[in-house]
Amino acid sequence: MSADEVESEVNFMKTYSIIKWDEITKLNNDRKSLNQKVLLGLATREEFLKQIKVELNMLDTCQLKIEQEMKENNTEDINTEILTILSNRINDMYNNMFLLFPVEKTSLLEYIEFCSNNILFITKCSNMLDTLMLRYHSDPEVYITAATYEFDDRNNVESARRYFAEGLKHHENCKNLYVEEFWVEVQHLEKTDGASLPIAIEKYKNLIKRFENDIEFHFILLDRAIKLSAVRELQCNVVRDMIKKYRHSELMWQKLAKIHFDGFIYHQETEQLHYDKNYINGIRNCIKTYENGLKENLPLKNKHKLWNFYIDHIIEIRKSYRMKKETIRNFMNETMERAFQEAHDNKALCKAEYYIYWIENTNKDCHKIMKEAVEVIKDSEELWFNLISYYLSNDSLEMGIEAFQAGVRALKNKSMPLWEILILYMANTHPKLLQQLYHEGSHYPYPEVNCIIRPEYLEWNVVHNGILSTRELFDKLKDVEPECKQLYKSMISFELTQNSGITKIGYIRKLHNTVCNSFGTTDIDVWTDCMRFEYMYGFHKYVKGIYKAAMDSLRSDLQSSMTEEFEKLKEEFKDFDPKDGGVIVIEDDE
Repeated sequence: MSADEVESEVNFMKTYSIIKWDEITKLNNDRKSLNQKVLLGLATREEFLKQIKVELNMLDTCQLKIEQEMKENNTEDINTEILTILSNRINDMYNNMFLLFPVEKTSLLEYIEFCSNNILFITKCSNMLDTLMLRYHSDPEVYITAATYEFDDRNNVESARRYFAEGLKHHENCKNLYVEEFWVEVQHLEKTDGASLPIAIEKYKNLIKRFENDIEFHFILLDRAIKLSAVRELQCNVVRDMIKKYRHSELMWQKLAKIHFDGFIYHQETEQLHYDKNYINGIRNCIKTYENGLKENLPLKNKHKLWNFYIDHIIEIRKSYRMKKETIRNFMNETMERAFQEAHDNKALCKAEYYIYWIENTNKDCHKIMKEAVEVIKDSEELWFNLISYYLSNDSLEMGIEAFQAGVRALKNKSMPLWEILILYMANTHPKLLQQLYHEGSHYPYPEVNCIIRPEYLEWNVVHNGILSTRELFDKLKDVEPECKQLYKSMISFELTQNSGITKIGYIRKLHNTVCNSFGTTDIDVWTDCMRFEYMYGFHKYVKGIYKAAMDSLRSDLQSSMTEEFEKLKEEFKDFDPKDGGVIVIEDDE
């Protein structure tokens, strides 16, 4: 800064009390310190950014003060030289930082924003970008950021093209650079009302040649091309090439159907593209496109994928707001029935959710669809559950049992929902058959089922047949593999509720011991339950021995938690006398 600029700045700060004198002194010292470090090659990027932030805050403060003075004094006759001084200083600091250190996208964006906000006070922004873009930048986003700014903010397509070209010299395989360059040409084509079409077409042709057979890249170009309305000829080229090049790809037919759905209708006979704002026409053309694609000679695997795309889109349309009109509802209902049936006939309806949707929305016999669904997809819990529910809701027990047995064979360890629905139905309608079902479930060779049903069976039995029968049943169920913790806990609970007291204390103690021995390596609760039992119904002197056994058995990572639980129990029962509880303790008569 010149001496006059320094003096002008100090005068402004003092006149309008922006900052105190000692703060002005510190600010100037910090500036001198940074300049000295730059000269010595010792400055860091962080120091530049810190000082730039200080200067930006100062600039904001001065702008606010000037606006305030103008408003209060109803005048615009205020010297704004301070804004030019500060803006140029900040601009120089950014320039120095960019020349000394690799340019980062974030910093460049901040600099561009600064230039845009202070365009009246600085004129060097674009010149600086010209200098910067002649250098190598490891991040291609730097070139994109600069080029986008030139095109969007400065309406300078030539500079934007130059920056993209410079970036592509160093990052020739960066797809995003090519895409953003193409997008600028698409926007420029719109601005020039088609005058720049030859340039846009040439860029496009070079791109699809460079990324030949890259269908996803082609889709990205298409998405950019159809964003604007006045570039129809370019759009026609992109769509026409996509169809010719990727006709045997299910992804192409899905993409074509989607743009038709969005209103961009391509006529393959005339090779022309137009936009139709009537969404019903978009839906009809979308459906027709999927059906045309399914007539193509695609490999079976790819055709099945296209069926999935088609079914998904039908569901999406039927769930959308576009179904308000009766005509389109009727059309989509007919389309759904036809598409789902044809997909099923072609063994392409391969997701349970598709059949479930069909069943829930069909006007036809859903029972037939249910039966066909479980024949195609045998491992769907929901499909089997729906079929069995259908039979049971219509009181077709024989058909329900037949479907249950088939479903259980198919689902194996995932069949618990089927057991649950049949148990619930029989409990309400055929209690005599329920015990047989419980017996079968308790011995079913998958723990995911039998470990749930065995405790349920025991509970049902104690209610209907009493404790003596339940003890006999327990002796049989406990030998079924694997051991079931809940079975033992249920039996302990039943014994504790007999005759308002304990009649088989030794027997219950053995049950607790078995549970602790079987599950005590990883389960703290079985040990605390055992100790609580001795406190309440047995002998306090046994508790320490149980705690010691627990510490010997539990994994090391659980031992501290076990100690905490033991201390809580001791505190809870320190004044407890089982005799005071009115509990009659009778040793086993075994």
